[in-house]
Amino acid sequence: MEILQGRDLTGKVVLVTGASSGIGFETAKSFALHGAHVILACRNMSRASEAVSHILEEWHKAKVEAMTLDLAVLRSVQHFAEAFKAKNVPLHVLVCNAGTFAPPWSLTKDGLETTFQVNHLGHFYLVQLLQDVLCRSAPARVIVVSSESHRFTDINDSSGKLDLSRLSPSRSDYWAMLAYNRSKLCNLLFSNELHRRLSPRGVTSNAVHPGNMMYSAIHRHSWVYKLLFTLARPFTKSMQQGAATTVYCAVAPELEGLGGMYFNNCCRCLPSEEAQSEETARALWELSERLIQDRLGSPSN
Repeated sequence: MEILQGRDLTGKVVLVTGASSGIGFETAKSFALHGAHVILACRNMSRASEAVSHILEEWHKAKVEAMTLDLAVLRSVQHFAEAFKAKNVPLHVLVCNAGTFAPPWSLTKDGLETTFQVNHLGHFYLVQLLQDVLCRSAPARVIVVSSESHRFTDINDSSGKLDLSRLSPSRSDYWAMLAYNRSKLCNLLFSNELHRRLSPRGVTSNAVHPGNMMYSAIHRHSWVYKLLFTLARPFTKSMQQGAATTVYCAVAPELEGLGGMYFNNCCRCLPSEEAQSEETARALWELSERLIQDRLGSPSN
């Protein structure tokens, strides 16, 4: 990858969620082939092990491993964080890449709509649990994979207050694409608020858009989307191109100490007006903490 040309990431520890395929795999592979110790945090360990093997086939000295993480189960996130901390390694880059796109309506074991929990709340909890490691490893960076689709929705009610029923809708109110868009808006709000809270401690956070109309395993839930992405594939980015913006935000020297921004094609761009709302970001942060505490009976951090 051109962004990493000449870069030696030896000594850096990078964690990538959803790294068994697609953009996540290309992101993890790019870091590993340049010397970083890379951890693939994945739900399906069989696929994750295959991903590790593919990376080792390209460079047998790559320092890469897989760990189990199911963002749809808060206890799994907790167990992952405990296992990671037990390794006693730093964490210089955390890439919140995993996601689901347009699944049929369902509730997680924690009683929340799946898209909301997998795309937002699971990552929120993961960062909460690992923030002490990130701060000790400073300078550290968090990269949150969002999407341009965040522009086509809102999460506040008519009075301007954050509406949980929009974030985690009932079956009758569920529309898959809208749920995805709202989760991507949450990603941006979370990234911005995370930067405001942790940047004084040396941890920055930025959100990225990987590319338009990119087909990957997350689109497997609907034949309509499969057809749409198949037809558009000749005009879309490759997976490696899709990973480029994430990698850029993770390693670019010119971004050291800078965050609270949104990037597309390795360039900073303005997100939607709602994504820039500090009030909504704070409200989402506080709601996310409450949702976790209500389900686990203990503070989220």
